[in-house]
Amino acid sequence: MRRLRRLGVALGIGMALGSGLLLPGADLLQRQGIDLLLWLDRPLGWTRRPLPDRPPVAVVAIREETYRTPPLQNRPKVAWTPELGFVLAGLAEGGARVIGLDEIYPTTLDRPELKPNHDRPLLRALAALGPERKIVLGFAQSGDLALRPDQGQVIAAGEANLRPLSLLRDRDDVVRLYPARLPLREGGDIPTFAAELASRAGHAVPDGETLVDFTIGPRDVPIYEFADLAACAKAGRLDFFRGQFADRIVVIGPVLDVEDRHTTPRRGLEEAADHEPAARCTAAPAQPVSMLGRRTTPGAQIHAIAALTFALGRAPQMLPPPIAAAVVGAASAALGSVLFLLAPVWGLLAALAAAAAAVLVSLPALGGGIVPPLLPLLLAFALTYTAVYVYRFVVEDRTRRRVVHAFRHYLAPALVERLAENPDALTLAGETRPITIAFYDIAGFTDLSERLEQEPERLVAAVNGLLARVADAVERHGGYVDKFIGDSVMAVWGAPLPDPRAAEHAVAAGMDAFVALGRYNRVVMHDEGLPPLGLRAGINSGLAVVGNVGSPTRLNYTVLGDAVNLASRLEGANKLYGSRLMIGEATYRALPRRWLVRRLDYLAVKGKQRPVRVYEPIAPLADATAEQVQAVRRVHAALALYYRRRFAEAAERFAELAGTDPAAALYRDRAQAYARTPPPAGWDRSHSLTTK
Repeated sequence: MRRLRRLGVALGIGMALGSGLLLPGADLLQRQGIDLLLWLDRPLGWTRRPLPDRPPVAVVAIREETYRTPPLQNRPKVAWTPELGFVLAGLAEGGARVIGLDEIYPTTLDRPELKPNHDRPLLRALAALGPERKIVLGFAQSGDLALRPDQGQVIAAGEANLRPLSLLRDRDDVVRLYPARLPLREGGDIPTFAAELASRAGHAVPDGETLVDFTIGPRDVPIYEFADLAACAKAGRLDFFRGQFADRIVVIGPVLDVEDRHTTPRRGLEEAADHEPAARCTAAPAQPVSMLGRRTTPGAQIHAIAALTFALGRAPQMLPPPIAAAVVGAASAALGSVLFLLAPVWGLLAALAAAAAAVLVSLPALGGGIVPPLLPLLLAFALTYTAVYVYRFVVEDRTRRRVVHAFRHYLAPALVERLAENPDALTLAGETRPITIAFYDIAGFTDLSERLEQEPERLVAAVNGLLARVADAVERHGGYVDKFIGDSVMAVWGAPLPDPRAAEHAVAAGMDAFVALGRYNRVVMHDEGLPPLGLRAGINSGLAVVGNVGSPTRLNYTVLGDAVNLASRLEGANKLYGSRLMIGEATYRALPRRWLVRRLDYLAVKGKQRPVRVYEPIAPLADATAEQVQAVRRVHAALALYYRRRFAEAAERFAELAGTDPAAALYRDRAQAYARTPPPAGWDRSHSLTTK
């Protein structure tokens, strides 16, 4: 019941937090996650997507250098129209697909009283480009006021070639979206600047508002110096224009330190306000480049990045609100379920780990063009942590204290903690989980009991002394003693608490138990004048049913299953091979390779359809002697001959080892018998173990 209540609370938290993404305006929080991801990605580069070697968009930049370069130096920008005309003509001759002018000249010097015919190069270029739909003039609109190019430029290019430069900002004043069309103040709507450029260049432009791919940075779109191109065009270097601008969308506009800069999702990246052009046409010395860091992006580069987003068809896609809500709800519910199992400090670490996992998944997702709901997830994790521990403190802690007080004197601390976390565990219900089981049995107990038949106190004291040392070894390596059965011990790893290294801990405990046995015989049994005792152990790993077994009035937390039965069989099988510690194949596979282990046999165990491969751990490799390593190699070499049915050769090899190795003596006899009477063709190498 408690588990179901916790699950219900976790699901309720998840549903409440997930449904928040269905509220109006919640999509802004999802878009703001792009800003965070770009900032986090600075040292990683996981969000970056490959760009073509020759991007289809370029920027002709009016930079700080432009103002310092003759003949534009010390001239007002309104006087630059001839140079602009030369650049436009050069771009047209160079094969540019379409040119966008993100630079508005609302006034002109081309008046009789000022400088007649001053704008002729510009007007001539506009008149040539306009009918071919290769020029887009930008205009700005603020409220009821529109800032348009001079009427002469509009007439030359054509009214149909005007498009708005206005940028769409989110409520936090950050540019993330680029609309395909914008409403006009006189009614209707009109295609936007970058959308029109991409459309005229033959690229599909989605309807509505499109997320700009700001994983593309200002440095990813090649820029060219306006003054350099003006000089290049005057010099008739059309080959340069053809090499650099053929089949490209070209945006002409300011890329300046302070003017026309806007906040984008790249605001967390302090990028240089300027950088070197992709190429230069003239040999004029380059001007110093401003290395000042800026957290804003020039408008011309925003339009260029938007046009590149359209041209490459790689606008990032936000998850639909129902899917985003489901992701946030499911993640919050899952985290809540985990937090119910952890103390607050560990719960905080789990929440932080979940947040880190969300970031690690979100970074490549954004690099793949998907905008995950990162900020909603992080906020939901924080709220989930708060809600779960408030619930646990207010509702559950009273029950926990009552359980601890009632059972702390009767059960092992690990079990008490488990029951305190889940009082409903005091039922007969169980769970299946991977565990490792060990059975220990005292060798020589029968002889000792006959010798001390008249002294039961000494018998019990001797047995208890050894069993206590075995139990200490088990608990020292993270296991718990399930039960004592006469002169035997049953121990478990992986329950009630999970242990990913259960196999290694069980084997290490077995080794420690044999070391403790040696000390016990030398000190206690010798001093008591009693014969030394022996110890055999069998260890196996696998799935088992773990839970409380018994009656409603008396329960025993234990493990049941085939893996348990096999561990018991392995303990008894030691007698056949003269070994002390035998482990099953599942335990061997889970054991790190830093252990020296030798193969023993394929055992056909009663009740199991397939033979079981069994092994004997010798020692950790770091502690193994050269003689032990060599002995294992010799045994394995002899076994290889045995399994390849070369029984006579195997018998000779085993005979060399039989003097000190009972298992080798056993195989010598088997090999000699098989050499006389070979096994059938379908021999599976197994030996039948008929006794328990």
